[in-house]
Amino acid sequence: MNYNKKLKSTRCRPSSIEGRCFNEEMESDRGRAINSAAVRRLQQKTQVFPLETNAAVRSRLTHSLEVQQVGRYISKIILKQFSENDLLEKFNLAENIDGFVSAIEVACLLHDIGNPAFGHFGEEAINLWGSKTLTKLFKEKFGDEHECEKLVKDLANFEGNAQAIRLLHNLQSLNLTYTQLACLLKYTRGAYEDKPNKTDQFSYRKKKPGFYYSEKELFEDIQKELSINDGCRFPLTYIMEAADDISYCIADLDDAIDKGILTVDQLHSEITKTWNNFKENPDVNNEVVEGCYLLNIAKKAYKNYLNESHNKDHAYILTLRTTLVNDLSKYAAKRFIDNHEQVFHGELDESLLDGSDEFNLATETFRKIAINNVFNNREVENLELKGFAVISGLLNIYTPLIELTYDEFKSLVNKNALKSHPIETRLYHKLSSKHKGRYKDDVKESFTHKSPSNNIKMMELYSRTRLLIDYVSGMTDQFALEEFQNLTAIK
Repeated sequence: MNYNKKLKSTRCRPSSIEGRCFNEEMESDRGRAINSAAVRRLQQKTQVFPLETNAAVRSRLTHSLEVQQVGRYISKIILKQFSENDLLEKFNLAENIDGFVSAIEVACLLHDIGNPAFGHFGEEAINLWGSKTLTKLFKEKFGDEHECEKLVKDLANFEGNAQAIRLLHNLQSLNLTYTQLACLLKYTRGAYEDKPNKTDQFSYRKKKPGFYYSEKELFEDIQKELSINDGCRFPLTYIMEAADDISYCIADLDDAIDKGILTVDQLHSEITKTWNNFKENPDVNNEVVEGCYLLNIAKKAYKNYLNESHNKDHAYILTLRTTLVNDLSKYAAKRFIDNHEQVFHGELDESLLDGSDEFNLATETFRKIAINNVFNNREVENLELKGFAVISGLLNIYTPLIELTYDEFKSLVNKNALKSHPIETRLYHKLSSKHKGRYKDDVKESFTHKSPSNNIKMMELYSRTRLLIDYVSGMTDQFALEEFQNLTAIK
């Protein structure tokens, strides 16, 4: 297991500064990422509660900063263990320690940048629009043309992870190293491919799309450069994923308490009830349940809550969070090391937090509590429905741009106006210049054809639809709401 095959400085375009080592190149990636507009927009994007005015409640940015710290902690534990076992030299990691940690930290910071406004309900709105509107449009224009079904499936499978790769590489043009991009490839299936069944050897790694058809060539280049086999992951991705899972398993409940959706007494009762209910689950090891791992932590937290005279809620959550983050990080590191060969080759088809012990059961407990007590809360559901209406509405408003013929839209792009279509002209003017620039690069060669084939026209419509999805999905919650209100004259 030679990490020199994985930790490389290669970029899609050569760096303007030559001769830098891997650690220095990863420091460059850090600077590019932190200074990007995509990261800044995370401060106004939903974690759980859309349009939240309470600054203490997590946004995507504050969540990502927490994930970044946990990812750093896990990587440090792993490297320390490798060092103590004299494995750093053996794995060719000794000279690349700083870059190893930095790659994970930056991946943690960037892991949510592809998520649309209003979170998962924003995704649902995009995908429903894709499956209904785009399927009909493409079929009307191209019938049974080869590749048509694949492209529609790709467009109707919006996924935040796949959008993150597109955003960083094609829209923001950060030219990150292949190593840094590989850390973000949580899933190894193209959005145009079918989801595997549960018995497939890649069922976990391919359960969601990891990249779009538009980034297929990039994905293949990353695989080739970093010696990643088909369907397999990059090893550092497992750490980023674990850091995310550890961070949000308790953060959502912390925010729910801060907003008054749950009280400490309610949360404490739910922890006890949910943990004990596992005794009735035949798939759960009863000895693990009887060990009362999480119940013991909760009891300690509740004792601190009772003894605290001022910020009582904080005392409870702080005890839970610090204990669990520490324990789960050590568990994830141990799983990385214990399964190192599978992890290195990207063949482990589960997360580092999976398993049948008390740590996995603790994360399952919090997941069930969040589903039953937070995500189905009336306030949360109302906000999700509001977000769904906003994103759906915006996509429907901009659909006339997709309905234009190839020649009409080409004329609109070249002349920045289409006299016969004043509404479409104004909608086109509202699109982001950066996104329109990406579209123009994608279709530059197509527009040189005097008599374009059906396939050329189909790929142009694919790029045009990506332009619209990129624009709407890149909006912050507040901007999307204001834009919808502005375009519908609703206040």
